[in-house]
Amino acid sequence: MRKTIFWLVVLALTLSFFSACKRSEVTIPEPFAPSSLTNLLRLTASPNAIFASKSTRGMTTVTARLTKYNGEPIANRVIYFEVIDAAGQRANIGFFDGNTSVTTKTTDSNGIARVNYYGPLTLEVAQNITVMIRGTVAWEGVESIAEVAPVMIIAEPTELEFMVKAEPDVLLATTEKPQSTLTAVVKMGGKPLEGTRVYFIIKEGPGYFDDGYKATYRDTDSTGTATIVYKGPNRNEIAGDTSVKIQSQIAENISRYVYLRVIRQR
Repeated sequence: MRKTIFWLVVLALTLSFFSACKRSEVTIPEPFAPSSLTNLLRLTASPNAIFASKSTRGMTTVTARLTKYNGEPIANRVIYFEVIDAAGQRANIGFFDGNTSVTTKTTDSNGIARVNYYGPLTLEVAQNITVMIRGTVAWEGVESIAEVAPVMIIAEPTELEFMVKAEPDVLLATTEKPQSTLTAVVKMGGKPLEGTRVYFIIKEGPGYFDDGYKATYRDTDSTGTATIVYKGPNRNEIAGDTSVKIQSQIAENISRYVYLRVIRQR
């Protein structure tokens, strides 16, 4: 009788052990979470660095993209845009379209909403600063999704390096249109300044840029470089040798000029 009871106890303990192991192996967390976690909001500012000049405000376009976890766009959702500081507090620095500190936009069929932000003037900031453009979209109940895009505001251009060159700077106009590559480099304190918008304008002379315009822009890359191609006239479009003056500009009072000489093939 004692042996029977002993083996019954051993069998019960063994079954209890395997049952516990089985539960440990198959138990997974509940697949429930706030619905906002299955949706993604991304904000980008282009350019991500603007200049504060005496009479002109730098402008950047902030793009918000709202999608589901699988990349499917979410349309017809209102996104609230506001300017905040590094501590997450609303900052009275610059404004959006309509001279407002807060604005809203509705996502389109691609889940995208855009707004323009205008930075401060030189007299409104004492030093270089970075502000955050925050986008928030309300979801279910008290849930919301928020994301930020940083924008660097450059108030002191004394540490700024802005160099532009054209290669080649002497072009030969044959039956083909000659080309020259303009390279602009922007640095702040010796470090490349990415996302700076460089405007290129043909002030005098014939020709156009590779996008077909006589005035256009490019944004600097991670090396602080913006590149554009100038296309000059062919020999049938000019009567003789000519010159071209091209302006490169990053702020109201920060410009550089390059001069090209176009030689007509005899």
